[in-house]
Amino acid sequence: MPTAIKTPAFSIHELEEIYKNVFRDSTAQPGFFFKDFGKDIGSEDFRAVMVELKEGLTELVNKNTDHQLNYHWLGRFDHQHTSGFHRDSADPNSVLMLGYEPTTIDSRVFLADFSKLVEDKGISMIEYFGGDDINTARDEKEIEPYVTELTPFPKDTYRLVILNNAKSFNQPSFGMFHRGEVPEKSNGSDRVINSIMMYQTDKGTVESYGEKEVAEFINTQEVNR
Repeated sequence: MPTAIKTPAFSIHELEEIYKNVFRDSTAQPGFFFKDFGKDIGSEDFRAVMVELKEGLTELVNKNTDHQLNYHWLGRFDHQHTSGFHRDSADPNSVLMLGYEPTTIDSRVFLADFSKLVEDKGISMIEYFGGDDINTARDEKEIEPYVTELTPFPKDTYRLVILNNAKSFNQPSFGMFHRGEVPEKSNGSDRVINSIMMYQTDKGTVESYGEKEVAEFINTQEVNR
């Protein structure tokens, strides 16, 4: 797989910890991983790190399960609005990786463990969400005790978060919500987020994104606005 970095960004031990925390089998694990890479890595190297992490996790999924980890999408966009707590609409067995680039725009990022809320209330996922097409918190007050803010979250560094985005009504799943807060939009600056959505699928399923598309994600200068 193409990469712009020369040394691994994650040790085997770190990959195993990330896998355990994100690809969790209970709410005893946090459901996410967050790391600040500082100011000196550069945009292309940062995206290469994201790809490296995906490939490392792919090996662990292959090793530990009867599934494989495929790309659902790769993207790069300017995000400057406040959202409510939500999961991204994707496969029921999905994982989301977000890479925040340095910016002049202030923002905050929050995660909320809806799986723990459902567990504590003794209800099912279908009772909480009500339908397959609903991917938002039903009550912002209700979710408050299950919220984690990513801190510190400096605007001038490269920051990476990967979280469990799963939601299934048919099998155990342990997804989380995320929420971004942007107090003030800027017309002259971008708040660039690199996004990789992954999903677990049957072994042998052909990847939708090959080496060419992954290389384009790493090397592109384009930002969707």
